[in-house]
Amino acid sequence: MIERFRPAGHKAQELSEIVLLKETFKPIQRVIDTTIEGEDKTIGYLYHDVEYKKDCVGSIILSKGLLCGVDGSTRYMKTSGWQTYEGNKKENPQEWFIPSGPLTLELCYRSQLNTTPLSREVQATWHKTFNPEEWWSQTSTLLQYTNGVARMYHDWTTNAGIAPVPEDNLLDLTDGNTPCVNQFLRTILGKRSSTAQQVFGQYGSPVRLWTPHNTFTGERALVLGVSDDDRFDIDANGYGINDSRPARGIALAKKLLAGKRYEVRDV
Repeated sequence: MIERFRPAGHKAQELSEIVLLKETFKPIQRVIDTTIEGEDKTIGYLYHDVEYKKDCVGSIILSKGLLCGVDGSTRYMKTSGWQTYEGNKKENPQEWFIPSGPLTLELCYRSQLNTTPLSREVQATWHKTFNPEEWWSQTSTLLQYTNGVARMYHDWTTNAGIAPVPEDNLLDLTDGNTPCVNQFLRTILGKRSSTAQQVFGQYGSPVRLWTPHNTFTGERALVLGVSDDDRFDIDANGYGINDSRPARGIALAKKLLAGKRYEVRDV
């Protein structure tokens, strides 16, 4: 934050102007598979300088859409199935892994920040991901509830801390969320949590948070999606780890782009 001060004699409200530093990111790029026949060879989109896991910053590739099987149909798997899939190089040669809640919010945020044709294309893929006709999308954020307290894990096993569960189990996010709600959102969605209402509101409105009752004990997976009434749901309650759902994937650019099969394009 930068403060610019005016000389004496100006009105009190003009003595300082607060100018927020504007974030700038490298443009999103297209990744193509040169072995694919046809006009559209896109397999994903390259984001630069992203904290994709705790204390790990680098360039990552977001899958073009929901992950599919060899027959082209969308994959639906339980939490344990996605965990196994991540390490199966035969079924997952691109080494996709499932983004956490914070990473999903970060990538949505960045796709909305720019207005290039390619960023608008990426934004359109997020709209398709969160389409009400799709099952809500899996993240790799897990929550373990015990009597009103939730312990969160990102990337399946990375401890993200604990937070009290809000008393209201279903609430619309507002600019005046309670400290308890803000703490819960911060723990499941990371540093961009204060933007969740604005960012996710691009796909459905209002943006709702679901949590279990305070007496609940058990494990839940964080899922994201738009309901039939066009509301965007941050669901930390309704889905257990044994429910099958689809997911988008993330791959490390330094691995996927190491050979000649995949290439990067600016448009």
